[in-house]
Amino acid sequence: MGQERYRRVEWAIAGLCVLSATAFVLLCLFDQRRHLPPLLVTGLICLSGVVLLVVRPFGRQAWRYWLCSAAFSGFCLLGMVVVWNTAQEEDHRVVIGEVVRSTEETSAYLARQLPPGSDSVAQIPTGVYLESIRFAASNEVQVSGYVWQRYPDSLPAGLTRGVVLPEADDSYPVKQAYRHRDGDAEVIGWYFKTAFVQKFDYTRYPLDRQDVWIRMWHPDFSRGVVLVPDFGAYPGPWQPEHMHGLDPQFVTSRWQPQSTSFSFSKHDYTTNFGLGRYTDRPPFPELYFNLLVTRQFQGPLFETLVPIGFIAVLVFAALFITTNGDELRRTFVGFTSFGVISFAVSMVLVVAVRQNAIREATAAPGIVYLEYFSFGLYLVVLISAINALLVTARTPIGLIRWRDNLAPRLIYWPLLLGFSLATTLSTLG
Repeated sequence: MGQERYRRVEWAIAGLCVLSATAFVLLCLFDQRRHLPPLLVTGLICLSGVVLLVVRPFGRQAWRYWLCSAAFSGFCLLGMVVVWNTAQEEDHRVVIGEVVRSTEETSAYLARQLPPGSDSVAQIPTGVYLESIRFAASNEVQVSGYVWQRYPDSLPAGLTRGVVLPEADDSYPVKQAYRHRDGDAEVIGWYFKTAFVQKFDYTRYPLDRQDVWIRMWHPDFSRGVVLVPDFGAYPGPWQPEHMHGLDPQFVTSRWQPQSTSFSFSKHDYTTNFGLGRYTDRPPFPELYFNLLVTRQFQGPLFETLVPIGFIAVLVFAALFITTNGDELRRTFVGFTSFGVISFAVSMVLVVAVRQNAIREATAAPGIVYLEYFSFGLYLVVLISAINALLVTARTPIGLIRWRDNLAPRLIYWPLLLGFSLATTLSTLG
């Protein structure tokens, strides 16, 4: 009767393998965007099923169970590495507004966005050159560089020369670097070194990308002026990956520049700034210069995962002390439920310190990706403590009595790494 039951289980696993393999092939053929979560999940189910069919652990030696547990854990770990690599290579754009790459795209965008009758709106070509950035805090970045403007002689008389950086500590760059005539236009450049307070998204930390933007206004609010990119000041056609407007010796810490771009965005303000009626001031597109940077994740990732992995190994080793054998064996291994719970509490405190360091580094309002590894440890530590209490119960449940508490040891790594892979897919996938 037992053999018949095992045979039915094997047939069920074989059917699951066929279904998951079919789903995997269909996803590869028809999912043009290659969504990673369903591909990884179906592949994981198929591979795990194949291992179960080959090893056939049902009712046999303990090493067969360990082999299946190790195989599933290895698949989960490999899946996380694949997601990490994909998250670093994918084109995860976080640029504000609509990107423009040429004068023609700029004209087409303004033709769509400017209100009717705005043909006479003054357009002032504006350029940016960045020398360095430094993240002084989680939502504060210090930027230095140059900004210049080109004022053609055809512009209305009396137009103020200058640019406003509304999100900077020093909104008006007062240090004029140069001023000269260039044909029928006057070019003025300013040097700035100031701090910008911006809202960054650290949900994917430490595999996050950030858009450091410079928002620019013209001082004459009442004159109807629009700032446009000065594409003529940069070499060739604009290619974001060529890092136009960025110093070749650009200095930053723990960040790698990915691309630069100009973009436009419209904002509906709840005031007219004291200039006429509110309805008389339709919103004009505002110019942004964007620097997309990606974090060098190896340092933050491994300096957190190494101690967490060490703690996970210690908690796993504690499961081998948890035994429901005779009293002599319990005394020999030094097992007491109070001792295991005390050990679990100490591990929780260590993990909490690591999690608090992550919170201080990001100051994110929500949960960041790296914190989920701490949550996984909280889960297995709690389960190990409950397991210790069940082992010392007068009538422990059958799963705990099975092969001297073998089940919690078998599911430990699959549970921890499976949880880690699930949260990785939900956050980065």
